[in-house]
Amino acid sequence: MKTLTLKEIADSLNANLIGDPDEVISGINGIMEAGKGDITFLANPKYKEHLPLCNASAIMVGRDVTAEGVNLLQVDNPRMDYARVINLMFPLKSESGTVSEQAFISATAKIGENCTIYPNVYIGENTQVGKNTVIYPGVTIGDDVTIGVDCFFRSNVAINHGCQIGNRCIFNSGSVVGSDGFGFERENDGDPHHKVPQVGIVIIEDDVEVGALCAIDRGSIKATVIGKGTKFDNLVHIAHNCQVGEDNLLMAQTLLAGSVKTGRNAWFAGQAAVLDHLKVTDNVKVFGRGGVMQNIDEPGMYAGFPTRPFLDWQKASAMFYKTDDQRKKLTALEKRVKELEAKLGNTDEG
Repeated sequence: MKTLTLKEIADSLNANLIGDPDEVISGINGIMEAGKGDITFLANPKYKEHLPLCNASAIMVGRDVTAEGVNLLQVDNPRMDYARVINLMFPLKSESGTVSEQAFISATAKIGENCTIYPNVYIGENTQVGKNTVIYPGVTIGDDVTIGVDCFFRSNVAINHGCQIGNRCIFNSGSVVGSDGFGFERENDGDPHHKVPQVGIVIIEDDVEVGALCAIDRGSIKATVIGKGTKFDNLVHIAHNCQVGEDNLLMAQTLLAGSVKTGRNAWFAGQAAVLDHLKVTDNVKVFGRGGVMQNIDEPGMYAGFPTRPFLDWQKASAMFYKTDDQRKKLTALEKRVKELEAKLGNTDEG
């Protein structure tokens, strides 16, 4: 971790500094935990009256937030610029730009300048790796793969034959790109399953990040496509022929079944799933464990299994938890009706 002065941080972020420019910042912490030497941030300006209670050496705030007796860095977006400060104080490891003699690289492969390739990497025939790419031990890259510039592969990633990777993509440990899609057929029910060859590829566009232990299946015939800027959490599965839009967020254990198509800026929380051959339009958010069973044509928030608009799901959930009370009330009403019917019956007889 680097130690910086407030002036160095302010200059880097184009921030307005109020306070001591020579204050030394040696740590980063949350606003409630921060102490001497730490920098923190205030995202919600409605809590600005509490700033004097914070013990941090500096606080990042919005452009219009002020406070007495506190070092402030006024910025446009405190949360985003806080992330930039983390990058300043925790710079990435400087790589060597060399290729290990213990890596196996096919004679027909083309490696760009300033690539760092660690021992026990396998790179197949006719594969191209763009400049400044870093490949950690245990990575396997098959034949006829194309990789752009400034990519980063952590240990034990597998990129199978024919796949195309854009620029500035990141792959975390244990992920597989281009695994066979789940394609099987049989003559009749009860017969053995026969594998259908999966001859498509995977195309991953620029600035995609894939978490640990993810699987992106190759297309059965056409390509599985991951749009630029999309980010995967860990343990995400994308089945064959999916077309994932730009700037999607797919969180832990999300599943897109075969041939799903998502629009731009779609958001799938943990354990969300989409049934095969469905379409999800732009600007949709699916809450955790949401099960998409039909096309989503309108932007908005969706939840439940099967998913429905969030407000409808809230109302249905509220009714569900009132079921026992309603049952008791209904039982009491039925008993009362029977009592009234009995009294009416006795009156008629009289």
